[in-house]
Amino acid sequence: MAVDKFNIMRESNFKYSVAIRTVGKAGDKYIQELQSLHNQTVKPEHIYVHLAHGFERPKEQVGMEEYIDTPKGLVHQRAAANMVEEEYVLIIDDDVYFPEDAVEKMYNALQEYGADGIAPDTFPTQDMSFLSKLGAYMTNTVKGRRNDGWAIRIQRSGAFSYNSNPEKGAIYPTESAAGTAVFMKTEVWKAIHYEHEVWIDQYPAGTFGEDQLMYQKIVENGFKILMWYDSGVLHLDANTNKASQKSYDKIYYRAMSQYLTWYRCVYDLPRNTSSDKLKNQLAYSYRFLLSCSVRLVYSIFQFSPRFLTAHIKGNLDAKKFVKSREYTCLPLFVLSAEK
Repeated sequence: MAVDKFNIMRESNFKYSVAIRTVGKAGDKYIQELQSLHNQTVKPEHIYVHLAHGFERPKEQVGMEEYIDTPKGLVHQRAAANMVEEEYVLIIDDDVYFPEDAVEKMYNALQEYGADGIAPDTFPTQDMSFLSKLGAYMTNTVKGRRNDGWAIRIQRSGAFSYNSNPEKGAIYPTESAAGTAVFMKTEVWKAIHYEHEVWIDQYPAGTFGEDQLMYQKIVENGFKILMWYDSGVLHLDANTNKASQKSYDKIYYRAMSQYLTWYRCVYDLPRNTSSDKLKNQLAYSYRFLLSCSVRLVYSIFQFSPRFLTAHIKGNLDAKKFVKSREYTCLPLFVLSAEK
């Protein structure tokens, strides 16, 4: 027993801080999050709350939060985690509940698997209904896989595939995850220079897949991320960053996001050969045509072509954007490829 206690103490001898992005409107769910952080078996050194500029500080407080005025934007506010100096950082949204030993278990998983970061599965895609899974495939070619020892894999089309039958409580390597929460080595977080992706914040919140881009930037730059199933970590979903635009605008910007995420994270990688790029283009073309067919049906039922044209126009405008000076002047996605 003495040896076990020593091992627990040794494994728990780490320091971390928390970085929360918020617009200050999560209410009771924010309180639940803060209380769960204060109840952790290993307490954080700091809880930095990156409040979007122009928004009021939440009335709900627990005690050790430190508020930092930050430019509004999902990437701006997440990249603000760069200020953390401790060895580990927990980067989260403002509506996540953590069991009291969650952070300690995530730390131990990093040691056991030799990984750089770990994300709890807060959006269990494998548990969706059959109709929801069918809809995910038809609109975005998201599909399940048999249990191959991986969590999320990114397809050549830019869409993800998920493990249909993970073992209870399993921890698998992953290529993406929900951005709700991730615990990782601070030096790795800083090494990927996520602040280079603030260009995404020109698009309305809730329309761009910045989570996938973040995780793929970690993976493509040579680091290892894990996903933890059945962790007890819960996304309480305060609904504060959903797109507020009308349906046409949502479809337009999400179409742009679909193309730009594919281009930056899949197609335009230095490891790709000419054959890889051709296969990637064919895969994306299939994804595009399938999603167009869905929008076509929706447009017919709505007696308006706008929903189909929004999807097509979004893709075409994104294709133009990647050739623009604004995009071509961005730092490379894979930093080791920079000359």
